[in-house]
Amino acid sequence: MKAPVGATRRTHSQTKKRTRAHSTMIYRAHKEVSHGGMRNLDFLDSRLRFPKPVLLRLVSSEASRLSKTNRVGVITVQEINAAVRHVQQRIHTRAAA
Repeated sequence: MKAPVGATRRTHSQTKKRTRAHSTMIYRAHKEVSHGGMRNLDFLDSRLRFPKPVLLRLVSSEASRLSKTNRVGVITVQEINAAVRHVQQRIHTRAAA
């Protein structure tokens, strides 16, 4: 006899919106304080011609995705830097294709 299968848990849309807004706020604060983050974003902007809000949304959503495994529940500088590198790699592979 098979065990009953429970329904998969979904993240509510309100939680997703809250996470996205929080990650955007953290990234903007980091960008204003740290010049290293600005260099990465300026590099992306100068090389790719994406509007800055689009780049901000890409990097902030990637940083929030990376921070899901963090026990503290905040986005760290390492996660922001990793998100910028990951977005750069994704954009370069799309441009090469």
